[in-house]
Amino acid sequence: MGRADRISGVFWLCFAILAVIESRRLGMGTLHQPGPGFLFFWVNIALGIMALVVLIRAWTEKKTAGPRHAIFGGQNISKIIFVMLSLFMYILLMETVGFIPVTLLLFIFLLGIIEKKKWFFTAFMSIAVTVVAYLIFEVWLQSQLPKGLLGFLRF
Repeated sequence: MGRADRISGVFWLCFAILAVIESRRLGMGTLHQPGPGFLFFWVNIALGIMALVVLIRAWTEKKTAGPRHAIFGGQNISKIIFVMLSLFMYILLMETVGFIPVTLLLFIFLLGIIEKKKWFFTAFMSIAVTVVAYLIFEVWLQSQLPKGLLGFLRF
């Protein structure tokens, strides 16, 4: 923790404050009938709290005179690039291919290829995440997810 954490903490705290103000202008609504700013308000309240935690830790922790670390802490940069590219492809393919197959393929890629987990774990978790996400967004929240190529599989 140091100067970079203080700068990022201040940035995200300012961003959260501005977003909270703007979300209140959109209209909050109620818990049972949320307005357009309801979700943004609460997400940015959480963001502001996390930014405050980072700021408090950055100013209260003692500085260590240890060596400086690389930007990603020596992590495999190729993994980071592949994850970012896979998320970009996820966004691009969502509309044409559909939510279910693209989400399933994303998690198979992330768990099976990037993290090299065993095939049973990869298959189980990919299916579980896809089903739970579908149930949350399509069934419970009644949002309209992209049907794509496999639109005939919808209930």
